[in-house]
Amino acid sequence: PSDPVPTVPWSGKKDSAKDSDEIRDQSILVLCTQSTLPGAKETSRFDMSLALNYMKEANAHTIGSWLMYSDVTGSTQTFLEKNTRLQALLPNGTVNVAAIQVSGRGRGRNAWISPVGCLQFTTLLRHPNLRQAPVVMLQYLYSLAAIEAIKGQPGYEGLPLRLKWPNDVYALYDAGNDSSGDSADDSGESGFVKIGGLLVGSSFKNNEFTLLFGFGISVANPLPTTSINKIIRDYNLKTGSRLSAMSMEKALALITAKFEELYRQFLVHGFEPLLKSYYRNWLHSDQVVTLADKGFEKARVIGLCPNEGLLQVRSLLNPNVVYSLQPDGNSFDMMKGLISRKTN
Repeated sequence: PSDPVPTVPWSGKKDSAKDSDEIRDQSILVLCTQSTLPGAKETSRFDMSLALNYMKEANAHTIGSWLMYSDVTGSTQTFLEKNTRLQALLPNGTVNVAAIQVSGRGRGRNAWISPVGCLQFTTLLRHPNLRQAPVVMLQYLYSLAAIEAIKGQPGYEGLPLRLKWPNDVYALYDAGNDSSGDSADDSGESGFVKIGGLLVGSSFKNNEFTLLFGFGISVANPLPTTSINKIIRDYNLKTGSRLSAMSMEKALALITAKFEELYRQFLVHGFEPLLKSYYRNWLHSDQVVTLADKGFEKARVIGLCPNEGLLQVRSLLNPNVVYSLQPDGNSFDMMKGLISRKTN
């Protein structure tokens, strides 16, 4: 915040025994002004002042205007979900970032591995219930913003970053350029591997959605798959470019600023004008998939419904038949081209 705010400790009430997140139980929230932010020595894994300066340069006005940081936490998303009184007091666009998560979450019951070098954060957004800006499309908007933020930098347009339906970020792992031994695949084969993903929590009250976008992306950690900085190094070797590595602080600023930019467009025009950009970045154009719940019928991907977020595929057996698949009800094994109903 730009206004003077006294630096004061805040301690949230301990949760019941049922919720045993001891890190969150013992956490203290300290409010700081720009002039009283902790220095790099105090938060050696993440420079808050640098991040806020990057956000200012990137023209982020709402998203990230309030920044929370923890060196170690259970989950940035769980922290805000469970501390409902605190959540209600936080300004729209607050971003909660952590250097390390010990209980990171993925879609379904998956865990999200959060080593040092992985950028993980949660964005609080209060979204009005607008017909032209359906809430279901925001998951696509956020993951698109992440890729556009990185590839939108001069010289970085050619980085092999792609979107996997519904909201995962994939990168092309080049085994031929991996001399470090940090292999994403023991087989040593090149291919697209997951480096980022999104989990959205929501509630609805007074005709308004409260959304928590939990996003994680591997910026500097080569394992368990690969990272943005690894593909930047590979790209430099392949093309003779001299692109700089991405810092955690700059990656956060670029992603939040790009999301704010796209979100403002989305509020007025919806997602349809963004489909061209989305398709340019996704992995599924004309992909043939197998529908496990349709007797393993083969179908070809047509595209995305801009109002309902459904993946549309056309049957190869009967071209007059188009199936619409929900992102939250199906699992997509991209390597096998298999779409099946979730079991958890």
